[in-house]
Amino acid sequence: MKKNGVKKFIGTGIKVLLGSVVIAFLGMKSLDFFYFTTPADQWFYAYLGFGLTGGGVIGYLMIFLWDADTDLKKTVAIVMLFICIIGEMATAGFGLQVNAWEKQGYTLTNSDFDSMVLVVQLLGFAHAIALVAYIAGDQLIEAFSDEDGDGIPNAFDRDYKGKKKQHQQQKQNNNGRRPELIKQYNSETDGKEDFTNPAPKQ
Repeated sequence: MKKNGVKKFIGTGIKVLLGSVVIAFLGMKSLDFFYFTTPADQWFYAYLGFGLTGGGVIGYLMIFLWDADTDLKKTVAIVMLFICIIGEMATAGFGLQVNAWEKQGYTLTNSDFDSMVLVVQLLGFAHAIALVAYIAGDQLIEAFSDEDGDGIPNAFDRDYKGKKKQHQQQKQNNNGRRPELIKQYNSETDGKEDFTNPAPKQ
């Protein structure tokens, strides 16, 4: 039993060590890229850029594990997790290229710079869409659905709004009357069958 506990402890330590090495290496090379593409007097942009890649991986993983409570939110978190991983790999690769070019005295061409900027733009766009989908996606889907089948989206359908309000009001009324209905049911059965505490099945 002790051997299994020791092995588990060693395995956990190796996982933490490997994860730290990967995050540190990719993160540092990604930061090299962002340092290279941002002004020297605005160094904080490099760390904000890192939030689009490595920081996003950690953030969306925590969101998926601890906050996502609908299928849409879970899907958004998983998709963005993989997008951030791809972005981290791309920017870390650019960072390695930048270091190699600087050592060998190469200059960055316009096409190279454009491709790097395009990656950052796509990452920013993906994050913006993901945040909108995560925060308001379920509400947007409901708004542009046609639940009553009249060809008019729910957001612009006055009949649907009225029916929804009426249904919510009816639900509230039913919930408010539930104790009264249970009491009435028990009185009619002379307490022989208690609806609130049904007898266990044999």
